[in-house]
Amino acid sequence: MPLALFGLVIVGMLMAFTASVMLPSQGVTAPYGPADNGKTITLSEGSTFKIILNENPSTGYSWNTTVSSGLLVETSDYVRGGKPGLMGAGGTHEWAIKAIGKGEQQFTAVYKRPWEPVTGNETAYTLKIIVQ
Repeated sequence: MPLALFGLVIVGMLMAFTASVMLPSQGVTAPYGPADNGKTITLSEGSTFKIILNENPSTGYSWNTTVSSGLLVETSDYVRGGKPGLMGAGGTHEWAIKAIGKGEQQFTAVYKRPWEPVTGNETAYTLKIIVQ
């Protein structure tokens, strides 16, 4: 009998682990990054996704973003990289975005110094999101 109980515990643990790693069923997708620039993705309404891009605000550069009305930016955080105390080290900027409106939506970002005019030579990032 103890062996059968042990087996049930193992099966229960495996089921709990499997449920915890099934992100799409929870409405969360894997993060999107530089390799996804210009791509189109399809998500369900209510899904949350992350975009992670390199950023180094110590140089004055940062991502200036816009989202269409069917997207809600839930969080926007700079995550410092490098060794602690290392001055000038860059990191990443991470956005958690929820798809709240059906149809074609868009996340756009331009990497520039906010006080400088747009020249057309800036690094740009675009992700088109089809929300179903």
